[in-house]
Amino acid sequence: MRYLLVAALAVGWACTPSFEGQEIVRDLRVLAVQAEPPEAAIDLSTGKSDPVQVRVLAVDPVPRAPMTASGSLCFPTDSRRCDEVENVPVGPAQMVADEGPRWTLQVPVAIVQAAVQQDDLKGFGGIRVQLSVSVADGDPHCPVFDDNILVFSPPGGSVNHNPSISSLELTIDGAPAGTVLPGDRPSFAVGVAVGILPHLAAGEGGAETYTTTDLQGNTVTLTEAPRYSFFARANADLDTATADEPLPGTKPPQGLVRLTPLTPGPGTLWLVVRDGRGGIGWLAVDYEAK
Repeated sequence: MRYLLVAALAVGWACTPSFEGQEIVRDLRVLAVQAEPPEAAIDLSTGKSDPVQVRVLAVDPVPRAPMTASGSLCFPTDSRRCDEVENVPVGPAQMVADEGPRWTLQVPVAIVQAAVQQDDLKGFGGIRVQLSVSVADGDPHCPVFDDNILVFSPPGGSVNHNPSISSLELTIDGAPAGTVLPGDRPSFAVGVAVGILPHLAAGEGGAETYTTTDLQGNTVTLTEAPRYSFFARANADLDTATADEPLPGTKPPQGLVRLTPLTPGPGTLWLVVRDGRGGIGWLAVDYEAK
């Protein structure tokens, strides 16, 4: 789906202005930042928290040089940047082949304390620390930025897990057209719209039911409502950029998104899923259009 945009740039978006929808990837983009675990344990008496593994889904169809990434930690800001407030640099990321930037982070106690002081709820529902990320790949005028909120809670509550996409169910005009598993490289026909329905993993990788406390002090039980974002290279079209997980027992015959290859050759589809309480997962599917 192609849109006319009034805004040229946004956090995590491409380096050059585009009149295409945000789901079309032409240049360097940060599509998601994942923390593992999405909700880490913290000792409230000392401010010391468990370490967090961070992965960045940064993609560029035409990289100019090897990718580099750096970041900083601070209390959450409206701008989603840490360079305007007290912060702690986390240094260059480890670059893992075919996986992108990653860090193992131990959040300093001073940053935890600053996050609590800036929080109107003083840590109720979890202490939130912002990680701001900058990624570049050789263009000195074109770093891109994104962020993730790292959540820390005392032990004993409902533990959150990152969602995981286990497979994709394909349809063409509503008829079954196969299944794609992680690592598969499917073939699609140029000009033919393929319906795609993601399936989440069973158990911890799916929509979890959890218990929390609301602002009135009541204990409530809720179920996550995962939401997807879809991205593709410029040699394909997507009929939507986002979609919600279908209600239990329902299955849209056209899938949640329809991918239409525009030209022969290799392409990539990225699916990012967010569980609504800090958990993030993704699946990248390389395909061949014929």
